[in-house]
Amino acid sequence: MIERRLRILILIFLWVALVEDTCLFVMAWVAPEHWFRVFHATVPAGLETAFLRRSGGQWAAFALAQAITLWRWKKDPIWLVITAGVRFSDLFTDISYVLALPSLTTMGWICLLPPPVLNLIGVVIMLRGYQQIQKGVAR
Repeated sequence: MIERRLRILILIFLWVALVEDTCLFVMAWVAPEHWFRVFHATVPAGLETAFLRRSGGQWAAFALAQAITLWRWKKDPIWLVITAGVRFSDLFTDISYVLALPSLTTMGWICLLPPPVLNLIGVVIMLRGYQQIQKGVAR
C-alpha cells in the first residue's frame, strides 16, 4: 500500500504538471509572440516559432502522459514510471534551454529556473510511489 502523504504528493504533482504543460502547449501554438515577449523581451525571427511549436508538441505529449497517469495509476502503477521518464527527459531540455539562451527576462528566470529541480522532485515522487505499490503487491 502507498503512504497517504505520498499519494497526495503524486496527485498534486500530476495535476500541476498537467496544467503547466497544457498552458505551455497552448501558448506555444496560439501565442508564440507572447512567449518571446514575456521570456525574452524580443520578437521571434526565423525558425524560433517553429522550434517553440516543436517544444509545444512535447508539452502536449507530456500533458497526455500525465492525464493518462492521473486516470490509470491506481489500477496500473506502471504509468507512474512512464511519467517519471517523461519528466526526467524534460529535465535535460529545461537545462539545455536555459544554458543556450542569449537573453532572458526576469520573468523568464523566475519561470524557467525552477522546472529542472521540480522535474527531479517529480521523478523521485513517481518512482517512490511505484516502489511502494510494488512492495505492497509483493506482500
